[in-house]
Amino acid sequence: MIVEQINPLVVCGVIGDETTLVVTKCLTGPFTNRYDLPTAAITTHATLNETVNQITLTETGLRTTIERQLGTVQFTLPDLDSTTDQRHIISTFYLLETVGGTLMTKRPAFTAALSAGAARIPLTQLNWANSSPMVMQAKRFLVAGAFPVADQQIAKYDIPATPQFVVE
Repeated sequence: MIVEQINPLVVCGVIGDETTLVVTKCLTGPFTNRYDLPTAAITTHATLNETVNQITLTETGLRTTIERQLGTVQFTLPDLDSTTDQRHIISTFYLLETVGGTLMTKRPAFTAALSAGAARIPLTQLNWANSSPMVMQAKRFLVAGAFPVADQQIAKYDIPATPQFVVE
């Protein structure tokens, strides 16, 4: 029997330091119009390492290698409209080291766009109003040096009507 996956499992790439974080300008899904991390659903067709490195290259233009796995967190978002239930996202975070490529600040027009490009943003400019919960988790790690793995229940959340980032 095939059962639809209700709780999506994803991998997230974290490229940053104590002052900045590489983020994408998300155009789809529950994080539309917010900064997000390079994120992809886990499949049986690729390893976790391959998946996080490939999505990071696709969404940011940066070739990466995994420095280490940071941890896994379940995020629970409230229903975004009256037709949906809570959304659960189980995210495994990887700290990545850049080994090549160029930051893709604008998506090429001929490609399918999950994002409007990528940017390196100062941590002080990332907040709950303009960023996904995954970005805020990565920021917490980069600021504190620790990665809390407690489940996170997001009490209030919406999709902004306009981008919370500059679209080039």
